[in-house]
Amino acid sequence: MKFLLSSLLLIVVQSDAMSLPSHITEETLCAEGSCSDPDLPYSKVSVSQPGYQWNDAGGYCGSWATQRAVLSKGAWISQQQVRDHTSPCGGNDNEILSCNIDEAWTNLKLDYSRFDFETSPLPQTSAYKSWLKSQLTQGHAVAWMILWSGQSYPIYDLPPPSGMYGHVEPVIGIQSNHPLNTTEVYDDDVILHYTDGGVNTVHRTFGSLEGEWGGEGEKADCGDYSYCIGNPYGFGWAVKGFLDSGMDTVPASLKVDPWISEPDTRSGEDPEELKGTITATELTEGVTYDVYRWDSVKEAFTFEEEYKKTTFTATSDTFIYEDDKSFPSDGTTYYRVVKV
Repeated sequence: MKFLLSSLLLIVVQSDAMSLPSHITEETLCAEGSCSDPDLPYSKVSVSQPGYQWNDAGGYCGSWATQRAVLSKGAWISQQQVRDHTSPCGGNDNEILSCNIDEAWTNLKLDYSRFDFETSPLPQTSAYKSWLKSQLTQGHAVAWMILWSGQSYPIYDLPPPSGMYGHVEPVIGIQSNHPLNTTEVYDDDVILHYTDGGVNTVHRTFGSLEGEWGGEGEKADCGDYSYCIGNPYGFGWAVKGFLDSGMDTVPASLKVDPWISEPDTRSGEDPEELKGTITATELTEGVTYDVYRWDSVKEAFTFEEEYKKTTFTATSDTFIYEDDKSFPSDGTTYYRVVKV
């Protein structure tokens, strides 16, 4: 299996747009087999859905990466809702950057882990890879911030480490030739991520991730690849779950239909109704569970009868619930499966 994207050399993109550059299509990103499953013996992959971000106002990649990562824990959050739950810190209005993503995720009641790019000793690449692997092996999807080869950094004239990235994507899994019971990183370990601009899953070896950056105002050099993780910095936010007062919950992922792209309400499109399907896992046979749903951040995780959708007794370790009531694409809808 080859992962080398040899046809992608230095790519020049505008520093005011954190989106997949027009020079790059999913076909080029998937060149040389990088969208083919290497079928390694050990894997941990979060259940989510790929698709397309909004490209307005600097690009909604940070909001989209948040949205798709959170699907793996059982919630839908509109891209605009992500921006609406934080403050501006550079870029276009409330564009999601390293300086305001923590505020957004906290306000959206997400339980998360972040790589400490602010105080970790430089270079951070080795520590960052270990952190990334540890989150993925626990089943936590990660929103990572990456460099585009040929783009000058930092973006938006932010002081480093802020602005040391050109794009945000959801990383949804890891594959390896080695058991996933250690944070030791092997060069042939493989991450799985979405691009925010297509429906494929891209595979990339850990050993190929690192790029070079010469200092403020200099361009990133990702070698034979179009993108890389920062050197000397690393950026990642891992969704662990929700801030739900320690209830006895089980893992649950959400799939929505339609799923490929959210109507861009910022550009004037009308929101659409989404149908949600929840898959609960790690159930105990014979135990009873409640499924809850909330349609606003304010209401979320108030475990009252009015928010209960159904009750079931597990007959296996997995239960699928197809909600008969849709929800609007421009809102926030959270599900939780709780042991009775």
